[in-house]
Amino acid sequence: MFGREFDLETKDWVAKLKKIKATEGRRVYLTSNWVQRDDKWQYQSLVLFMPRGSTAEHPALAGFVYDTDYLGNKFFPQALNEVLPNQNTNDTSHQPVIMVRTAKDHAPLAASICWDGGSPEVERSFESVFPGLILGIKLRGTTIATISNHFARTAYIILGALSLLMGGGMLLAYRNVARELALAKLKSDFVSNVSHELRTPLALIRLYAETLELGRISNPGKRQEYYEIIRKESERLTSLINNILDFSRIESGKKEYSFRETDVADLVRSTLESYRFEIEQNGFQFEQKIDCNLPQVWVDREAIARSLLNLVNNAVKYSATEKYLGVNLYRHNGGVNLEVVDHGIGIPSKEQPKIFEKFYRVSDPLVHNTKGSGLGLSLVRHIVQAHGGEVAVESEPGHGSKFIITLPVQTPEVEQAKGMSA
Repeated sequence: MFGREFDLETKDWVAKLKKIKATEGRRVYLTSNWVQRDDKWQYQSLVLFMPRGSTAEHPALAGFVYDTDYLGNKFFPQALNEVLPNQNTNDTSHQPVIMVRTAKDHAPLAASICWDGGSPEVERSFESVFPGLILGIKLRGTTIATISNHFARTAYIILGALSLLMGGGMLLAYRNVARELALAKLKSDFVSNVSHELRTPLALIRLYAETLELGRISNPGKRQEYYEIIRKESERLTSLINNILDFSRIESGKKEYSFRETDVADLVRSTLESYRFEIEQNGFQFEQKIDCNLPQVWVDREAIARSLLNLVNNAVKYSATEKYLGVNLYRHNGGVNLEVVDHGIGIPSKEQPKIFEKFYRVSDPLVHNTKGSGLGLSLVRHIVQAHGGEVAVESEPGHGSKFIITLPVQTPEVEQAKGMSA
């Protein structure tokens, strides 16, 4: 039998088993028992059942005990290591480990081979199989709280990164939309300004041509004046149309230059001479300083002439009070500098980097009161850069501006451009 320590009547156990069978459908009763060995209380698992042949008149009871040593040294170690096979004690990764303990003792009764001590993260009771025993599990070398914190930090980092990406995307989209809206407004202003610029010379040409055609002017001097006005307005109209056509070719990537070895001093003189009437008619004090013995420069004559006229035209348009225009040409650091100086309204320093952008016009009301296309300086920069040179501006509001075109005497860029245009 089971020893005197149980001190239970067989009939009582049989009655209990019958009740369990009737209510739960089980034929086996499981319970735990504590026995004292060497001044220590040890756990035992007791299994009771009614054997075959047991009757009400002759009740019988059978059972067996899982001894503590058997459970702790053989049964549970073998079972736990079958549940977690291939464990390696040298593996420091976060692998799962299991232990079994009694409800009265936190020290493991048995554990898998990689159990490293400490408390389990999750525990479940063994009441249905081994009453009084508790199964515990955890990850080796860490805790669920640590893993949870790690995942939480990772999630916050990812969320933060996604938020930054979304914020950056929204900012980029806003900037793109704002830029497109600004460009659309600039194009609208450009169309309006160009329309005005085209209508004005056309109206004057038509007016004076009709007057001459009707023979209303008998004074030869007056007729000559009208002819000069028609020529001047025609040149103004031609210059505007050429700017628009050049801009269109540049935007489509079809602009070509014809580089030739050129006497740049002669080019500047002839260009200014063709514009002298406009300068004098507007009452400007004009100074021209051209150094002698300047080197020959490889340029597109028409393009450089147009750049110079655009700068001179700007100086004339934006010098409403002090009418001064100076053009200087001189040798400088192995290249040739062409300067156009005026005493006009000037340009604020914060807007100077923008004035060479297409369609851009300074926000000064004095500028917007003067019609313009916003293409002149953009074309100047493109032409000068195509020649391997640079264009810069020095200006102060109310004290005029100085535009400086620097053309190299000879550079690899010009050589390459020459080869492409030949």
